Amino acid sequence: MEKNNLNDEILIENFLKGDEYSFRMLFERYYDNVNRIVYSYTKNYDDAKDVTQEIFLKVYESLKSFKKKSKFSTWLYRVSVNMSISFLRKKSKEKNLFSLEEVGDLEEKFEEDKPSYDRNLAEKILFELPEKQRLAFILSQKEGKRYKEIAEILNVSEKAVEALVYRARENIKILLEKNKSM
Repeated sequence: MEKNNLNDEILIENFLKGDEYSFRMLFERYYDNVNRIVYSYTKNYDDAKDVTQEIFLKVYESLKSFKKKSKFSTWLYRVSVNMSISFLRKKSKEKNLFSLEEVGDLEEKFEEDKPSYDRNLAEKILFELPEKQRLAFILSQKEGKRYKEIAEILNVSEKAVEALVYRARENIKILLEKNKSM
């Protein structure tokens, strides 16, 4: 059987037995998807490329600790999201400000607020949300992920994801109203 046709689990097993080519197959299989995920956060091709390389290095080093409680792709996606968020935090501390391009564009989600829409306000509001709410909102609204997949990524139930997205929307509305009156 050709290695291209092997499923992820077999490639992981082979890699853990010392077959470096199996990891290369995983890398080639998922590189574009991971890079797109990272780019959706960084909005910069060079940063996305660097973070994607870091992700695969981390996966290479920690694949032996992969518990197989979820699919490899879900685990890899979770690592990608977490490392993208960590990169943005580090970058925002360096710049001491947030860029909406880095976290998704809320403008489309709040068309009714367009006349008074303020990008700095929107990014401030997004980062005032609790982390799980913010991540669930971004994965749902920006990434278009279904609640089931978000639940796997966040290690929570689908009902919890539904509640997180709902609370994020409500908190955003409250924060927008509060900041309008200022």
